[in-house]
Amino acid sequence: MTTIALVDRGPSITEVRRRLQRSPLAFDLVDDPAQTDLVVTDQPAPVPNFLTVAAAATPDVFYCRPASVDYVVAALTEAHLVGAHGVRVRPSVQARPDRAPRPHWWRRAFRPLVHFDATHFDWSGVEDVEAGVFDDEAHVVLDDAEFTARLRARGRTDGAEGRFRWAGILYGAAARAAAPDGRGRVQVRIRDGAPVDARLTDLTPWGTVRIAGVGAPPWSPDTEPARLSR
Repeated sequence: MTTIALVDRGPSITEVRRRLQRSPLAFDLVDDPAQTDLVVTDQPAPVPNFLTVAAAATPDVFYCRPASVDYVVAALTEAHLVGAHGVRVRPSVQARPDRAPRPHWWRRAFRPLVHFDATHFDWSGVEDVEAGVFDDEAHVVLDDAEFTARLRARGRTDGAEGRFRWAGILYGAAARAAAPDGRGRVQVRIRDGAPVDARLTDLTPWGTVRIAGVGAPPWSPDTEPARLSR
């Protein structure tokens, strides 16, 4: 599991902490940055940087300000889903002219950033079964609505309860249209597999829908998804 240290006590860090603690995902938050995988700080990012949020010269650190809270939470969610133990913005992405810091960026401090894109970063993690991330289409039934959406999720066995818990993200306009408030009880099926019960927990700032379940996930060890990353 990815461990995260939230250092400093500013309002941006406080809001990140609040969102992570309220998430259906079980984030592992620690206080000591020396004993963690990722660090989040409200200190200014060094120059050059990527969107004032990360810098290739300082891997495993996210720099957070009011406008980047949504972006940082999305990045930490991705880290948790892939079981990352390290992250670094790709130098080629940071060097793109349209991503370079602009003059007087502080005047735009409260404007939202572009949507988070996991492909802008290199993620490192352990090579084990629980670090595997399922990424493929899923068939979802919500009340009288049925739709297909991309499901990106991972799960693990809870050591205290002995039950398997899984959580992830549903992508696409169909999921957003079927659950505009991001909530509801659903059944999820992968291809010809058996449907499993799950719940939609909330709508993200990017318009995706978070989903979580307890017990067997909709995918199985025999499933060969179009995309299964570790």
